[in-house]
Amino acid sequence: MAELDLAPADLVTFYDSIGAVARADVGNGYFFDPVRDVLLRLKEYGAVGIGADQEARGLVIGWNGGGLCYVTGSSGVVYRTRTASLDEPELDRVADDLRQLLELLEQSLSQFVANDEPGYL
Repeated sequence: MAELDLAPADLVTFYDSIGAVARADVGNGYFFDPVRDVLLRLKEYGAVGIGADQEARGLVIGWNGGGLCYVTGSSGVVYRTRTASLDEPELDRVADDLRQLLELLEQSLSQFVANDEPGYL
């Protein structure tokens, strides 16, 4: 099993500048957890296999209210699980990095305000 390897600059910047995001009122909700919750989840459940061979290990940084998790690893790419299970998860790439993920979240929030549709995120 490969060791957890993250792009620390992106995460440090995120947690230093934003800390957490909770939009429970949009669709099923969007939640990007505070660092203490992310580290607690890592301690309790371990890192998540990512990539085609699931050899790389990633960190769950958030979830939507429907149970799908957002995971990032050393490349900075952000994935979303297809199901609520983290046991051998099937992942879809949703953003190239945390900045793009937050931009997509902003677009989803704007779309929700405009027409009550939360978008695909």
